[in-house]
Amino acid sequence: MPSGSNVNIEEVLISPLSTILGEMGKSIAQTQRSLDRNSIDTQIELSSDEVLKEYNLEATWYHIPEVDIELKMTLSMSYEEEKDSKGRVRGYKRILNAAPLNASYKSLNSYDVEGSSVLKAKIVSVPPSYRVTEE
Repeated sequence: MPSGSNVNIEEVLISPLSTILGEMGKSIAQTQRSLDRNSIDTQIELSSDEVLKEYNLEATWYHIPEVDIELKMTLSMSYEEEKDSKGRVRGYKRILNAAPLNASYKSLNSYDVEGSSVLKAKIVSVPPSYRVTEE
């Protein structure tokens, strides 16, 4: 990434809202996988140790049932050209962009904090769908 200009910093900070929420969801899923892996490793260790095996110990499993997210962000709308097969512009696709409201963004852009938006989201774990469990 080139460095030294404000434009490059803005490009890093401002992302489509769908990208930000998608990355947050992936991070939560990755955390759950790490917790699962730790429990599996613990169970393997308990089962393979001759002394511990006598106590019938089982690994503790941890589960993230839900995550509440509250983000203070600046929101903006941009447009992306939609072209047909001949390359002619047929319309514009709206893209909602968001930037985290933090000290660097505020000072970089002289942003008024009172104009920010609060995005609240809840990510909840659910059982797999019927189709997934059958396969």
